[in-house]
Amino acid sequence: MYYVVSNLVMPLTRSRRLSYAELAGPNKVNWFISHFWGTSFRHFVFSIRKHAESVAVANNYIGNWADRTYWICSLSNNQWNVAEEVGQSWEESSFYLTLTCGYCAGTAMILDDEAMPLTRAWCLFEVLQTKEIGDRQNSFEGLWLCTATGVLHKGKAGVDVAMRIAERLSTLKLEDATASVQKDKDMIDDLVSQMPGGFNAMNAFVKQNIAEATSSAPLKGFCCRKPEQ
Repeated sequence: MYYVVSNLVMPLTRSRRLSYAELAGPNKVNWFISHFWGTSFRHFVFSIRKHAESVAVANNYIGNWADRTYWICSLSNNQWNVAEEVGQSWEESSFYLTLTCGYCAGTAMILDDEAMPLTRAWCLFEVLQTKEIGDRQNSFEGLWLCTATGVLHKGKAGVDVAMRIAERLSTLKLEDATASVQKDKDMIDDLVSQMPGGFNAMNAFVKQNIAEATSSAPLKGFCCRKPEQ
């Protein structure tokens, strides 16, 4: 995604200094995409297609899978004014505002072979917000873990992906997550610290959330082992 933004999005939007979505013609969001910018763009695109096809099957409109619309930060945020998009607090961030807009159906996390989104502060923030919205709204579809071979919690992804997820779950610590901008990490760390139980509670919370999402994948027992406190 770094290459796509630098070599495609920025040149295409330079004259008007808009987001790519604004330039191409925005639409109402159906799903929020959570991802790591270092993931192969080919893998990224294939994973979103697998998700769109799974959603279409689940909702009985197989022939119209391409009609789904996705909020993707690199394309939906104005890359010429990222500071304004992120805001001064997490409540002002475009990530939070999109997830809580009222017509976002859920979050699709794009996982590569190393499950890199699980090491990124903003991605973990998105998982946390996704779970909290799901607790408040019965219609919200929560977190879908997506790979180029299928949607993991639908049991259609490969065994190797499930094994890597299990490995990440055994060592994942929210406080170790990184961000490209230090103030973003500081903001997310402050948010977690102010919540009951702080990082210990959030580590268990996030691990359990992901474990539930992978419960129908291969190696179920290993993936869902109790998180370390």
